[in-house]
Amino acid sequence: MGLLKRDLNTEQTKKDFKQVAWFYNMWSRLTESKAANKVIEYADIHNGERIIEIACGTGVVFKEIVKRNPEGENLGIDLSNDMLAKARKLLKKEDAKSYELRQGDIFELYIESESYDKLVNNFMIDLMPEETFDEILLAFYKVLKPNGLAIISTFSFGRKKVNKFWVWLAGNFPKLLTECRPVEIKNNLKRIGFEIEKEIEISQNTFPSKVYKLRKP
Repeated sequence: MGLLKRDLNTEQTKKDFKQVAWFYNMWSRLTESKAANKVIEYADIHNGERIIEIACGTGVVFKEIVKRNPEGENLGIDLSNDMLAKARKLLKKEDAKSYELRQGDIFELYIESESYDKLVNNFMIDLMPEETFDEILLAFYKVLKPNGLAIISTFSFGRKKVNKFWVWLAGNFPKLLTECRPVEIKNNLKRIGFEIEKEIEISQNTFPSKVYKLRKP
């Protein structure tokens, strides 16, 4: 099945997430929390690591990273200042010295190469044009130290008949999903050089997602 076409429009994406920021955590609990739990499990966080989450959104996963890595360095980056405002509120009880939240664009990611032990990215690639997948994944690859881990989750096609509803919705009413749509990135991951250690398909309230655990050799 081919991927639905998406265009790169940073300003429109900011507007879309400004509109949904107020209820995004409710949506996340209903459709993405199982994937989020698997992301944390795959990340296997050890206190004292350097961890970056790109597209940290409202901070649901990032908060769990910070809680498990209080003596490490935790950086959360998101395009949307409205989503970051929710993240700052969520993390206000955590030690401010253990994390940083920063507005940023994946295509202007000025991060030192081979500087992070682990990278997390949730439900971002499914927003992006297919022709940018390799560029995005290469940026992820570069910031990781050798033997570093990347944990990536995406909106997927799923394996159950009920999952097809979301494919239909993404195709016919894309604004309801902030332009997200199902993607498949396995070939891209291999082309960039990631080793796929684990992958799992998850269906939560019929919403399909996939989580990858990836190693940089």
